[in-house]
Amino acid sequence: MVQLEELARLQVKTELVTLKVVDQEGRVVKHRMRATDELQAVMDRYYAEAPEVGYGTGTFLVDGAARLRGGKTPADLKLEDGAQIDFFPYADGGGRRESDDA
Repeated sequence: MVQLEELARLQVKTELVTLKVVDQEGRVVKHRMRATDELQAVMDRYYAEAPEVGYGTGTFLVDGAARLRGGKTPADLKLEDGAQIDFFPYADGGGRRESDDA
């Protein structure tokens, strides 16, 4: 049984996945990596290829809900080849502004 687990772990190590980051401006950034590499590499690649987006100015979501953490791996999140990651910039504002009229 131990040999089967070891074999499965080795197979995951060598598996390559291509992940795609899509933002609201229509930019698409693809990154190929091992399934055991940290997802921070995908996030860094997006910021490098979208220089008008400031580093750390948004959040990356998988399946529209799960927030991506840089220390996780595609294997941890069971991301398959071709999986899409959505980038959303942080929203400013939304608070009520005091008015002199009131």
